[in-house]
Amino acid sequence: MFTSLISAVEIADIIVFVVLGLGLLGGLIGGLAKAFKGIFATMSIILISLLLVGLTVVPISSSSIGDSLSGTLQGKIEGWGTVFTSDVYIVEADGQPVMDGDNYTYCIKGDDGQLVMLSEAAGSGLVDKAKGKIAVKLAQRFITPENSGTVSLAGYASDAVTTLIFDVALFIAYCIVLGVVFYLLRKLFTKLKDKGSENISIRIMDKALGAVVATGLAFLTLLLVFAIIKAAVPDGSKVAMFFEKAKFAGTLYLKNPMLGILSKILG
Repeated sequence: MFTSLISAVEIADIIVFVVLGLGLLGGLIGGLAKAFKGIFATMSIILISLLLVGLTVVPISSSSIGDSLSGTLQGKIEGWGTVFTSDVYIVEADGQPVMDGDNYTYCIKGDDGQLVMLSEAAGSGLVDKAKGKIAVKLAQRFITPENSGTVSLAGYASDAVTTLIFDVALFIAYCIVLGVVFYLLRKLFTKLKDKGSENISIRIMDKALGAVVATGLAFLTLLLVFAIIKAAVPDGSKVAMFFEKAKFAGTLYLKNPMLGILSKILG
């Protein structure tokens, strides 16, 4: 009966139970102080930092410092050529936007007034081709039938680069701050444990709270790992189906609150 029960559980769910079990066991053995040290603590610092970045990057990058940096970058990006300074059009045929797969086809007007494909307008050199690819990616994100022919890409590019700079800077800053906080908590709880080492009640509480904290950090680690997998794996793939068909792992995979944060950060 036990074997049948185990075989009915998806492997992905077993992975979830094992990770949470390791967190629980580690907390029981090491206590509250050691719960703030190790792989689960490190992954939790990364997760919490990403969450904080997602919550704060927009208001911070929209501040006067962000506007100043974006303006400086826009001036430099405008020097990259006409693909970033010319108004971008969506190519139309018979009054309908022309599609290239799931995206529109984009162009700018050349010096002779004729439409030139955005991917080709930058030039044929290696650096020029790279600029063309960047321009197309920006157009796919920002150019719509509503603003077609009325906006250029330099402003969007500078805003995107500014946000990326703040993403990285804030992530590093939050990781450092949280790393210090976890270190101080570890030292604090170590001292408290040492002072009450002879008190059975304190020792039991230390183990119990350690188990709760370590299990919570293990759960946060699972959220981060599953969100990264979901963002990287195509829908309908074997890897996606491996997680989706599981009950508990499937919930973490499909309804992961980190997905929205990652998509906001990654754009």
